Amino acid sequence: MEKKSFFENISEIKENIRDYLETKLSIYLLTGFQKAVKASTVILANSIIFFLFSLALFFVSAAAAIYIGDLMESTVLGLLVVGGAYLFLGIVVYFFKKQIFSRIIISFLSDVFFKDDDDELMPGENKK
Repeated sequence: MEKKSFFENISEIKENIRDYLETKLSIYLLTGFQKAVKASTVILANSIIFFLFSLALFFVSAAAAIYIGDLMESTVLGLLVVGGAYLFLGIVVYFFKKQIFSRIIISFLSDVFFKDDDDELMPGENKK
């Protein structure tokens, strides 16, 4: 077995430390990229769902306004009733926005960023 000099050992340790740090940096970059992709995917999916629900709500609101307008024999009054209901709902949400949204957003983002990927099983996988 060949003996290495002190300087060769130091040089080898330096290379090992450099490799270790590069590997750690790569792991952190990949983890960050994975979290960013996961967050982007969740945001995009939720945006599409929000758009579709908004579209459905628009048509349901229009139908409700027409129905209420037929009951009151004035389409304008039906539109005013539905608009007033949304105005009232908007005012309530405005005054309670911190209580409503802060918990939801914190819960949502903590699930996205802090949930381990090991906890999410793919279909057909068994937990070890």
